[in-house]
Amino acid sequence: MEKQFQLTNSKEIIAYLAQQFPNCFTLGGEAKPLKIGIFQDIISRLYGNDELSKTKLRAALRSYTMSWRYLYSIKEGANRVDLDGNPTEVISQEQIDHAQQQLKESKEKAKERFKEREKEKRKATRMLPKKAKALKIGDFVKVIVGNKPIKVQVINIEKEHIKVKVGAGMELTVKPEHIINR
Repeated sequence: MEKQFQLTNSKEIIAYLAQQFPNCFTLGGEAKPLKIGIFQDIISRLYGNDELSKTKLRAALRSYTMSWRYLYSIKEGANRVDLDGNPTEVISQEQIDHAQQQLKESKEKAKERFKEREKEKRKATRMLPKKAKALKIGDFVKVIVGNKPIKVQVINIEKEHIKVKVGAGMELTVKPEHIINR
């Protein structure tokens, strides 16, 4: 029995939908507000399509409709569109408020993730000078590569990385936190 090709991730599914329904789905630019119940329309239109699982389609639509680009499209006076790009119902104030709330929460989460990444970068940078000052070019140290430490020689110390040479001659660039002895 021959196995069918199947779309597996949300980006592939949205790209497929944009190809099948170009007047409804877009990959770039301003998104169009989708008709409520578009999932069922897609299922009925693509009946028998083995490339698309309902679960993955549902997840892809969720991803698409929670994107900032899509949430910005939910605004006063805008119409939702069907699969052919025909306008359907007008977006209600309640729907606009919900989209704005979703957008606000998403932006707050993104801001928190950004702050956390910056905090981690600052922490790593603060740790760097202590370890980098203790090392000199030519020192032999052990570095964790994978799960086990290997003996290497320091050949260059850069701002955020240290270049080392393995006994076989291969050069690696490692972070200071991977060095286990100085």
